[in-house]
Amino acid sequence: MPTMNPPSSLRAWIEALEASGRLRRVGREVRLVYELAAISKKYDGESALLFESTDGPAMPIAANVACRREWYADSLGVPPGELLAALQDRQDIRISPAAALDAPFLENVVSKNIDVRKILPLPTYHELDGGAYISAGVFFVQDPDTGTGNVSIHRMHCLESDLFGLLVLPRHLKGMIRRAGARGEPLKAAVAIGLDPLLLLASQLVLSPGEDELCAAGGLLGRAVEVAPAPWSGIPVPAGAEIIIEGEIPPDENRREGPFGEFPRYYSPAAEREIFQVRSVAHRSGAVFHSILPAGFDHLLMGAIPREAGLLRDLQRAVPSVRDAVLPLSGAGRYHCVIQLQKQNEGEAKSALMAALAAHYDVKHAIAVDHDIDIHDPAQVDWALATRFQADKDLFVVPGAWGSRLDPSAEDGVTAKMGMDATVPVGALEGKFRSLRIPGEDEAEI
Repeated sequence: MPTMNPPSSLRAWIEALEASGRLRRVGREVRLVYELAAISKKYDGESALLFESTDGPAMPIAANVACRREWYADSLGVPPGELLAALQDRQDIRISPAAALDAPFLENVVSKNIDVRKILPLPTYHELDGGAYISAGVFFVQDPDTGTGNVSIHRMHCLESDLFGLLVLPRHLKGMIRRAGARGEPLKAAVAIGLDPLLLLASQLVLSPGEDELCAAGGLLGRAVEVAPAPWSGIPVPAGAEIIIEGEIPPDENRREGPFGEFPRYYSPAAEREIFQVRSVAHRSGAVFHSILPAGFDHLLMGAIPREAGLLRDLQRAVPSVRDAVLPLSGAGRYHCVIQLQKQNEGEAKSALMAALAAHYDVKHAIAVDHDIDIHDPAQVDWALATRFQADKDLFVVPGAWGSRLDPSAEDGVTAKMGMDATVPVGALEGKFRSLRIPGEDEAEI
């Protein structure tokens, strides 16, 4: 597909996918319990899907809408090979949101006798999940002390007609809940469902406290995000959202949330966690619900790509010989990092490995390879490890480091980290590491 202008909404992106033959419509009625997830998984990485009918409320569901890396490049209007460079160029640009002239989500507002199960089609994904979930809910909140906005995605377990359980990890939103609690107040939140892929990507940027992802999203888009006040809370939300759910997160009320199949492809166990008390549901007429298949390519890429861009910038600042970096999906798009260098001096690879392990708590294992290795090809990375790596001198372990709480092998988020240097030693005998090549092999035919 040729490059395009950044999409203005989920439905504009769906139209672009369909026009390019990358979207399948599912016309028959699909069950929300397991079947929708099963079909989504079958076509994961291949096709976007639009489920036109389910056994729940009458609302179509879009799935797999950004399940390939090159689709994100298309949404940014750049060739696939320039995706990280484009993100690096734009990730420090900040464009403040602009007031929208129209907000279609205000066409239908329910603020009394709310039962989200009768309004929204909520899927159940995995066999041991605790119930139905919203997997693509983007939380928009304002810091109770400063008023600065924050944008993040959190899974939402439907517990009652107007109550959800949440997973809130110890990041920015958790701090805002605590600060609101110190004032004796719940934290108001507006949850947007049905946003374009770049707004979802912006929600995953690793920003400093006090920075607003909406401003960063404007930088990615190259224009201001148009926002409108949500009807109950007044929180600015993207005007192009399909659905807005508003409510409160009390600081001292928990309910049992989970289990839920998470991105590492294991279940996050049930526990007492924060709740979200619904106060309003607004949606546009003919709204499209958005489902992100947990642990699917949509889920993994959305987290991996913005982390890669930030990681590559940090690595190149620390070690200028770094050329590229990837968080492969085989490592859950978080836990494994492969770094490509054009090494000039011994020690550069180890410095890059240490920088990668320190740059983000999720990165657990890092591998450094030479510039002749395609880091997007697992077979080439394995070959470099097999032929250029000696464990007694090219491996180091960092015990007791901060890691992912969703990694089942970690203990309460504490993990061991490992670096592996699979680069050719500087000054190696000429020809010793020269890989095989057959002249004319690229043009050979029969």
